[in-house]
Amino acid sequence: MMSRQLSVTSLLSRFFAIILFFSGSAQAQQNTPIMPLSKEGKTYISASIVLNEFRSVALPIAKSSEPDFTIQTKFPLTAQTYALAFTYGTYIAENFKTEIRYGTGIIDDTLDELLQININYYFNWYIGGTLPVTDYMSAYALAGVSFYDADVTRHEVFRQVLPPGEQLSENAKIQTNTETLSDDLFGTKFSMSWLLGLDLKLNDSWYLAFEYGRLLRDTDTNIKVYQAGTQLRYEF
Repeated sequence: MMSRQLSVTSLLSRFFAIILFFSGSAQAQQNTPIMPLSKEGKTYISASIVLNEFRSVALPIAKSSEPDFTIQTKFPLTAQTYALAFTYGTYIAENFKTEIRYGTGIIDDTLDELLQININYYFNWYIGGTLPVTDYMSAYALAGVSFYDADVTRHEVFRQVLPPGEQLSENAKIQTNTETLSDDLFGTKFSMSWLLGLDLKLNDSWYLAFEYGRLLRDTDTNIKVYQAGTQLRYEF
């Protein structure tokens, strides 16, 4: 686990070093007039660091000796995990684009010491429009669909619990209910998704973007995953 955290820290450091380099390049060119270039037909690739926030998670708790009988449910719980995402897209028109994304979880979170969760992977397809705000800034809104899979690990802990109908608590080994809570966490694999973003132009090819949106809303469990990310994009 320590080596994994070190590798992630190293990766983040390199990512933001690249951002600072191109930010410096953009500042050096601010006094140079820039003629707007047409984006229609352009292609782009990007890499993102993404925070995934799980909301409205219900945690059914059972004794390890009776793993299919819930003695307590904790709701709502929230978890925050991190992912890397890669994008390939194209401008269909000057202010209209479509893209596909692939993301994979890199840092997980644990709910109530009992359930370790993360996004194993996700695929997105988005389409939407962009709107220039200034010469160096534009906003965009995207809508699409996502295919996703969760990474779930159950843990057992000793805790004082009060079973239903009992008057005295007891010290028991507990875990999440194996019947109520699926090993896949989500009940479905597809969801509608949306993103709002703000582009900062570094030069004619490089852009820094900040995004917020909803990755998924699982209709079976009502779990929602919202995203906030920073993206470095290259257009060609």
